[in-house]
Amino acid sequence: MVVAPSVASADVSIQATCSRTVRVAGDNLWSAGPVALPSTGSTASSTSCGMAQGANSSAVLLLQRSLKYCYGKNIATDQDFGPATKSALISAQQTEGITADGVYGPQTRDALRWYLDGYCDEAGHPITVV
Repeated sequence: MVVAPSVASADVSIQATCSRTVRVAGDNLWSAGPVALPSTGSTASSTSCGMAQGANSSAVLLLQRSLKYCYGKNIATDQDFGPATKSALISAQQTEGITADGVYGPQTRDALRWYLDGYCDEAGHPITVV
């Protein structure tokens, strides 16, 4: 069960819950290649999705790995968006200077560093599928 974000959330534009991942071009010249982002499908436009405490999917796992390896958070990588994942996300949102509400959506997607193949990178703008 996914808990919908509150109206006060900066990520209130969430269209659907994230259940998959999609690889997109990163914007860091030092990265090993594309980063992966939570998604609802297989295209760049499917990355405007949302997650909150209660979600359980491979997209949550991707978020947890990024929080663990790019932000140094000591959390399980178990695909379960529980209280520890929410707390780690709030901390990462604070680090990135965005609304720290523990809800994942487009604003958070664009601000976070993403972990893939030993590197942490930011999502490219515009996001493109590779």
